[in-house]
Amino acid sequence: MKSHVRLDPHCGQAMTEYVVVLLFVVVALVAATHPSSPVHALVAALKDAYAAYSYTISLSV
Repeated sequence: MKSHVRLDPHCGQAMTEYVVVLLFVVVALVAATHPSSPVHALVAALKDAYAAYSYTISLSV
C-alpha cells in the first residue's frame, strides 16, 4: 500500500512567513538597548538565580 502525501504549496509560504515574523520579533527583543528590555530582565533573573544557587552549594553541611 503506497501512501502519497500531497502538500499544499501554500503550506510552505505560510511557514516562511511565520519564520520571518518570528525572526523579526527575536531581533527586536535582542536588539532592544533599553535597560528594562525583556532580554535584560531575563539575563538579570538568571544571574540572580545562579548567584543564589552557587551560594547555597558553597555552604558546607
